[in-house]
Amino acid sequence: MLPRIAFVLLAAATLAACHGATPQNAAAPPDAGAAHTAPPGLRAVGNEPGWLVEVGPGDTPAMRLTLDYGDRKLDIAAATRIGDQGYRGTAADGTAVELRYRREACSDGMSERDYPASVALQVGAQAYRGCAEFPSR
Repeated sequence: MLPRIAFVLLAAATLAACHGATPQNAAAPPDAGAAHTAPPGLRAVGNEPGWLVEVGPGDTPAMRLTLDYGDRKLDIAAATRIGDQGYRGTAADGTAVELRYRREACSDGMSERDYPASVALQVGAQAYRGCAEFPSR
């Protein structure tokens, strides 16, 4: 009888873990209580020089740019959608930014990771190329 009870308890614990349930006395995750932020609507990356752009979800999303291996950072409070092709906006310092994407297979060349879109990023007079994913979709 004891092995059957142990099996039932093990199965219940496994099912609870698979469905995200946690026991009442379980420790809270390290970030519990921290402000929850939604995943970005688009995350684009590129190399040479390394750069990252995160575009928030919504119709007028915020854009956060980290350019030139982190040496330059720009924020756009409310970008404008360019149909289903990208976003544009102006940073606080007046720099015009436009990010256009095309849904096609893309590899960043260094990590050999595959992405569902290629991107062209224009920041002022500087052009960048890279790949993108859509984490919140």
